[in-house]
Amino acid sequence: MEKNVTEYQFGTIEVILWNSGAEPTEPDRTAEMDGGILLTSGIHVYLPRFEINVHEGFFCHMEDGQLEPLHFLTVIYDRTDKEFLYDAEENFVDTVHQWLKGKCTPEQLEQEPSEVKGIGEEFIHGKGIQTGGSGRNPVGDGTACRSAGRHHGKR
Repeated sequence: MEKNVTEYQFGTIEVILWNSGAEPTEPDRTAEMDGGILLTSGIHVYLPRFEINVHEGFFCHMEDGQLEPLHFLTVIYDRTDKEFLYDAEENFVDTVHQWLKGKCTPEQLEQEPSEVKGIGEEFIHGKGIQTGGSGRNPVGDGTACRSAGRHHGKR
């Protein structure tokens, strides 16, 4: 971990991000994929043990010149080369667990130290933080289907 960076348990950070209102300091990123567009938040969670960044994202298509979200995704990128590795319609912990193919339990992942990146400031509230998020699922259903995810690149 970098000096002067606050660590958070990976299992708690996703809900904190969803309930926050800070704006990202890094731009959202788009990539064409599978006949659509993958849009990922500039805010991400870094998992040092696995050298990955975990982002909220949406799989979208273009309609009348605007991005229209089809699915909410959790997206994993390699920390070093920013290579896309995996996505799934799951929460952070379950997506990373699937990508790791069970090399550790979800409970172990929940306890992993992580860092929130791409925000300008942090607000400490009790034992948790309130940080910036890219917004809620624009589809509005608040659910995620149990997809098997897509693997890309190295593991």
